[in-house]
Amino acid sequence: MNTDLLFFCKICREKSRGEIDEVKCTIEHTVKRYRKGEYIASQGDKVSSLYMLTGGKVKTEIIADSGLTLSVEEIAAPYPLASAFLFADNNRFPVDVIALEECELMLVSKESIEKQLAECPEFLRGFMAFIANRVRFLSERLKIFSQRSIKAKMAYYILQREKNGAFELGRSIASLAEYFVTDRPSLSRAISEMARDGIIEFESGKGKILAYNEMKELLG
Repeated sequence: MNTDLLFFCKICREKSRGEIDEVKCTIEHTVKRYRKGEYIASQGDKVSSLYMLTGGKVKTEIIADSGLTLSVEEIAAPYPLASAFLFADNNRFPVDVIALEECELMLVSKESIEKQLAECPEFLRGFMAFIANRVRFLSERLKIFSQRSIKAKMAYYILQREKNGAFELGRSIASLAEYFVTDRPSLSRAISEMARDGIIEFESGKGKILAYNEMKELLG
């Protein structure tokens, strides 16, 4: 059994392969593979199984009614996709899921997940914690969208990631521009202006906040 299926269970993740086999902690599943650029799911597709990304990386996008494409995030394995929607009344993919490289997914039926939730308290706790963290992520994403200017988006993004004044973007400028739904030159210019104005120091994806008050004033 691939231990990526034990993603939600902290206790099982800490066990050796032999210990897992001994207690027969397995979940029935099927495996699918996708090529780079291939759509794994489209916005509106029914979520009838848990999609566990066990290899590769994907990106998720939302197509607005206006036709505008909004980048949501990039996800690397191991990671479950659309798990929050498996038990929803309207259990549909809210995003397009596209392979950024060759990917492997394990599909676990809703019935199998229900069985595991009923039989394993740690799996249940892990599943609930994951859903809660996803809600928090989406809330943060909405807060970024609510910022009007590129500098405001950048300031909010940095403030959420700083520690003792230091921060790392964790993304390339191109990826971050897509995340903010802007173009790379505009984002690069905004960062350069923040550095020029003495608000931050920045080089090669890392930086330091020099003026907290000025940074917070950028938020809209």
